[in-house]
Amino acid sequence: MLSWLSSMRSSRAARHLFSHAATWLLHIALATIVVGACVTHFFGEQGEIHLRADKAIVVPQSQISVFLWDFQIVNDHAGNPVDFISELRLLDRSIQPLVVDEGIVRMNKPLRYHGFRFCQSDYDSDMQGVVLSYNHDPWGIGITYTGYGMLLLAMIAFFFQKHTYFRALIKKQHVWLMVILGVVIVALAIVMTKVVTPKPPLQPVLQTPLLGIHVSVIMLSYTLFAVIMINGILGLCMPQRRENLMQLSQVLLYPALFSLTAGIFIGAVWANMSWGRYWGWDPKETWALITMLVYAFLLHFPWLKGKFDLSNDTYQKSYHALSIIAFLFVLFTYFGVTYLLGGVHSYAN
Repeated sequence: MLSWLSSMRSSRAARHLFSHAATWLLHIALATIVVGACVTHFFGEQGEIHLRADKAIVVPQSQISVFLWDFQIVNDHAGNPVDFISELRLLDRSIQPLVVDEGIVRMNKPLRYHGFRFCQSDYDSDMQGVVLSYNHDPWGIGITYTGYGMLLLAMIAFFFQKHTYFRALIKKQHVWLMVILGVVIVALAIVMTKVVTPKPPLQPVLQTPLLGIHVSVIMLSYTLFAVIMINGILGLCMPQRRENLMQLSQVLLYPALFSLTAGIFIGAVWANMSWGRYWGWDPKETWALITMLVYAFLLHFPWLKGKFDLSNDTYQKSYHALSIIAFLFVLFTYFGVTYLLGGVHSYAN
């Protein structure tokens, strides 16, 4: 009898675990990304080398010599630079017999050579020298990118997962209203994307399809956060609609937070292509992460105040107040960081 009961409990636990597989995968993915970042920090090698056309440079912590053979700037028909191209000669003295290899570094297209990655960073005014960033991080990048893939899969699968708080909230909302609201939000996000996307001529670092994807996903999240903030103000001012507005905000928070998270990690992939590292604690990166964590706290707020406790007026007012405060982080990330802190994202001013 005891063994049968134990078997039943194990079966129910297994079904519960499987029914929340996307949620578990999402948290595992975030943990994997953190592990990858730690591996990069403690075991990865990165830095910069300044190459001149008349001198070979040995990459630190290696036996690889790099020689600048040619450098050129590619301009468009109006004379604006659209790409930087460094043609290199490379020699690895740890390999016998010695063979001189050739490689090209372009903006957003790093050169991979024997575990090292070289990215275009800067160039000398006389066009006879360049600054290349390099890194050697075979394990950290692999682990982190595995986490990115798991995260994307988990975020998509989450919306198809049954028996979740999100599904319970959806059932309380009118489907047609959610569809109309979704269309309006997407339209607003498209308009905002067109407004904030840098206009041509673009700097070479911006000459990539990832620009449109990154900006669009981020602006979608900001638009959703703005709607949640407006709901918060209305919820505090309209007690009779407070619970419904809170439920609507909670529904919108899931795609909003997932969009922000996806936008951050799309930016990380882009940064790895452009600058040779996927995270550098630039002010814009840092505050985007802080904003993500603030809204992650808001997402978990129902569990902190009592699971599914939607009828408590104090809880509802607290949720709306927090949604307003959280939007201040969005405003500072977008405006405050841009105009006060600067950083490598200053080209987006």
